[in-house]
Parts: sequence; C-alpha cells; structure tokens
Amino acid sequence: MMDIELLDIDAILKGLRFPYKVSKVTQVVIAAGEISCIVDLYSYILKAPSMAMFFPGQVIESIEASEDFSGFGMLTTEAFTDSLNLPVSFQERLSIKSRHFYSLNQEGVSAFANCYSTVKSIMNQEGHPYKEEIIRHLFSAYYYGLGYYVHDAQQQKSVMTGQQEVCERFISLASEHFKSHRDIGFYADKLCITRKYLSALLKQETGMTALEWIEKFVVLYAKGCLSSTTMTVQEISDELEFPSQSVFGKYFKRVEGLSPKAYRQALDSQR
Repeated sequence: MMDIELLDIDAILKGLRFPYKVSKVTQVVIAAGEISCIVDLYSYILKAPSMAMFFPGQVIESIEASEDFSGFGMLTTEAFTDSLNLPVSFQERLSIKSRHFYSLNQEGVSAFANCYSTVKSIMNQEGHPYKEEIIRHLFSAYYYGLGYYVHDAQQQKSVMTGQQEVCERFISLASEHFKSHRDIGFYADKLCITRKYLSALLKQETGMTALEWIEKFVVLYAKGCLSSTTMTVQEISDELEFPSQSVFGKYFKRVEGLSPKAYRQALDSQR
C-alpha cells in the first residue's frame, strides 16, 4: 500500500537524507532511550516513552539517538487518514502542527507497538483478499488511541510571559506564511505591533530578528526540497512564490553562502 510506510530503527536514523521535507503524516514512537531533532528551526529532545509527530511540508534538519534508543515509525498520507472517516474532532486534533511531541505510558507504547507489528504482518501477506480493509480498521483503532494523547496534551498549558507569547505567535505565523509573505510588516500587522518592536523583541528573546527568522524558514524549506525531492530549482522557486528563479537563487545564496544548484551538488558528492 503506497499510502502507508513502516519505519524500523535503521530507517528512522539512517534512511532519511537531511534536511528532509516531510511528505506524509509521520509518527515515531520512542520506546526506549531518547532522540534529539531539529524541526522547522526548533530543537527538541524527547525521552521514552513518548511519540513524535511530523506533518507534510515541515522540514526535519536532523535526528540523533542515544545508544539505547529503540522505536518504530509509521507514515500515512493525508488522503489515507481522510478515508478512515474519523470524527471531525479527531481530524482536527491530528492536524494540529504546533505540537510535535506527546508523552505516553508503557501501556500506550505496547498498544502502538502491537498495531505496528500487526500492520507489518498483514502487509507482508501476499494475496490476502482483505488486506486493505483490515489495515484500515487497525489504523482507525490506532488513531482513536492517539487521539487520547493529543487531547490530553491540549489540556496542558504552558506558562509564558507576554513577550514570549508574542514571539511564539510570530514564529507560528512565519512557519505558516513564509512562502508568500517575506515582509516583516505583514507579521507586525497581524500581531498589532510595530515592525521595529517586533524585530527588537525577537532579537532579545531568540537571538534572531524577524527578518532572520523568515529567511531561515525560506531557506530551510528550500534545502529540504533540494535534499529530499527531485524538484527543480525553478519548481522550488515557484512554490516559494519568488518572481523568478534568478531572484530565488540570489536570495538563497545570500543566506546560505552558495547557490541552490551548488548546494544540491555538494549533497550529491557526499553520497
């Protein structure tokens, strides 16, 4: 089934070429040990027992694991999850991209591991007449179980200062709109503050100005496309809504220090 992929430990740690542009809804269960990763410029450390979720369009810069790491992963297309006809409330929770990580208990890890093993077994059975139907039912049960942890995480509120909340809102907006809006004024208007105050606040709280954050999002996304897709430089330029490939190339080189073509060639030479 092209709508589903299963990841073992080696596939999680060695099978991805970074930066990696996520193309399917990806869940990684950390059963033992811990992993550290950088997703859309954020750094995370996740300890077992827990789960990481990544969504199409996000870019993973790196994943590193402790020596005692053990886990597995499952990838599904959004079309597949839509076909399960889950209640709207579940679909909404599963589409939340601001939360990547969820704490599990050992019972949760065991339940997800059983689902993974059963799906793997069914997928390996050639000519099974009800393969797809069985897998759909298994994933329906899986997502109902996952929905519990997503709902529980939504109830957990973090304590932040007003300035930190503004920064969080800006970064969330930038991660959503960087393809079409690279002007600081757009974000300042959304946040009802001045451009100058926004950049000064971000510099104070994060060490980077608003423009630097926007540039990071744009170039990271482009690097993910260059690294893990077959998209041409022109296609990447178009997706990022640059007026021309030339303008995109100059933008990328100014931020990254080399052209998109040179960046891809450097990655190819490392293979």
